Amino acid sequence: MQLMRYRPAPPLDRYIECLWWSNRDEPQDHSEHMLPSGGGQLLFALHETPILCRTADSAHSITWSGSIVHGPQSSYYVAGPKPKGASVGVSFRPGAAGALLGASMEELADSHIALDAIWGARGVHLHHRLMSAAEPREIFRILEHSLSARIHRPLLIHPAVARALAPSLADASSPHRVADVQRASGYSPRHFIALFRFAVGLNPKHYYRIRRFNFAVRLMAAGGRGLGDIAAAAGYSDQAHLTREFREFAGVAPTQYRAGGVDRPLHHRVGACPDAARR
Repeated sequence: MQLMRYRPAPPLDRYIECLWWSNRDEPQDHSEHMLPSGGGQLLFALHETPILCRTADSAHSITWSGSIVHGPQSSYYVAGPKPKGASVGVSFRPGAAGALLGASMEELADSHIALDAIWGARGVHLHHRLMSAAEPREIFRILEHSLSARIHRPLLIHPAVARALAPSLADASSPHRVADVQRASGYSPRHFIALFRFAVGLNPKHYYRIRRFNFAVRLMAAGGRGLGDIAAAAGYSDQAHLTREFREFAGVAPTQYRAGGVDRPLHHRVGACPDAARR
């Protein structure tokens, strides 16, 4: 599989971690657990084959084509086997997607919604332009221009939430208490949580748990360290604590984790998706 990433220019880089393009020369016959990151994703399929995804509990599944918004997820979801062809995506920074999508992240949390349901005909038009692009650099240029034009005012996230999302706090290697973050904001617990959920789509405690989990997953994908060392480095009380969190967010024990690659640590490879096999 070919994979390219691109970081957009300011001011878009304040809202987006990266734009990415991937292309498969052959179909991918296995499904994946897509692990939560704390942020949202916008995906465009540059092929005509539908893709299946379903919730962690398998209670709800959808088949999508064209484009889809994956809102901030509280746990993993299952992505079915991928067809041959290209896809392009937008990885939003936590708390920043609302400024571009024009929607509350609280409303999009744990949801998978077609872009045209949010943007209408503009989403369909953007997908058609991307489908017509000749190569990845042109795709990135179209996306960068279109998303820059979609930035909603005001540009700045609420200062209390921006402070709570600062790297010094979100970094799992610097453990902290949610109550300390809330008190530093100057707002009551209820008001602070409401501000945070509106911007990020998750409550603060759950968001910080996901970021700590992300830190541990990246260490695991890189290899070379035991689970005990990873648990300590990520701020877990012990290896058993890491295992419990891993089962909740990844659906498997740490010893069963199979990264999609060092550069794709939030993709856990599992067997062929039964739902897709029946299609």
